[in-house]
Amino acid sequence: MKNKLSVRVNMINATIIFCDGNTTVTMSIPAFATVVAAIKAKMLLVNSYNQIGDGTTKGVTLDTKALRKVMTTLALKCGNATLAFANSTNNNTLAALVDFSESELNGMKKEDVDDTCQAIHDAANANLAGATLFGITGIDVTDLLAAIGIYRVASQNPRQAIVSRSQAKIQAELMVGEVVDELLVKQLDKMANTLKATQIEFWRGYYQSREIINIGSTSAKVRGTVLDENDVPLRDVVFTIFKTGTTEEVKKVFTDIKGKFNAAKLLPGDFDFVFEKEGFKTVTETNVHISAGKELKRKVVMDAVIVESGSLGQGQIGNIPVDDIDEQIEKIILEAKDSAMRFYASNSPAGSPGSAFIDVAAGSSISKTPIEFVALVGWGNGNGYLNVQNIGGGNGEWKISFEK
Repeated sequence: MKNKLSVRVNMINATIIFCDGNTTVTMSIPAFATVVAAIKAKMLLVNSYNQIGDGTTKGVTLDTKALRKVMTTLALKCGNATLAFANSTNNNTLAALVDFSESELNGMKKEDVDDTCQAIHDAANANLAGATLFGITGIDVTDLLAAIGIYRVASQNPRQAIVSRSQAKIQAELMVGEVVDELLVKQLDKMANTLKATQIEFWRGYYQSREIINIGSTSAKVRGTVLDENDVPLRDVVFTIFKTGTTEEVKKVFTDIKGKFNAAKLLPGDFDFVFEKEGFKTVTETNVHISAGKELKRKVVMDAVIVESGSLGQGQIGNIPVDDIDEQIEKIILEAKDSAMRFYASNSPAGSPGSAFIDVAAGSSISKTPIEFVALVGWGNGNGYLNVQNIGGGNGEWKISFEK
């Protein structure tokens, strides 16, 4: 399959998959399912053409049952429209050529049903100007002829004409063009647009699936390098991809010894990126869109964070070493695990807190600017020590991070 054709086929198939997975959203628009079904039918013919075009006309294995269903469905559509036209003009001869029910076509032998469909096609094509007033188009009649030809190849009927490889390739390209121009652009896209105001996530997902894929893959990739502020590669940084705005994890990888990471085989969509490493400030990037078949590159710089932590029994007091903390701190994060902790300043390593302190509940954290922190814990005014006390009901852990 030519690359231009293959990327359009990939896009159409991605759109079909997305629509099939969101039928509860589109069920309020009855015509939506009808158009999707028409696209599926055409793509069955396209895929069959591609099998013929990429292989040989002999020994090709095609889904005869599915192709027969497409052929008879198109024959019924063309036949009913032509029958309606014949009845409107009292043309009994024409009516007799196209008056077949679904059960009649389904009950025919496999070697006879294509001949009946061919006769319906010929009658509809000869009376197209009138039949188009009753529900069909020239494309419907053309598709019926294509379905008949492919069904005959699939049924390996030696008395019928064989579709050549060159013909198959041409027909595949024409039919894909019809799907895009007539069914997607003119119909399905417009129906999807009516849902934008009430179903924005569906609308975004639909148009992501509709993007033309520039390489022969529907998956996406994110790769890059993580460095510290001195351009030194950081190993074992955790890179996590979340579905945007949620905690739903899509992918997690680690950087190697050179600080490189590679998150591959991602479905297209909108994501949040999180880079984490102990001793460094977490880097977050939100609402990143990745298109199908695309590759994103990132160069991430992580600032060092001074982290102090420890464990305390109930009522115990610990001293937090802060002698090496410089003045370029932007944020201070206090955390408590398993038991509530009280952070405060005092004039001795084991001094009790005065009226100024910050309490952190078990399993939670509090973030403050340096100015807020100093004011709240009573640091300064002779209080040169920073302490923490377990004020909960059991053993617990504490952590304080100074982010630059």
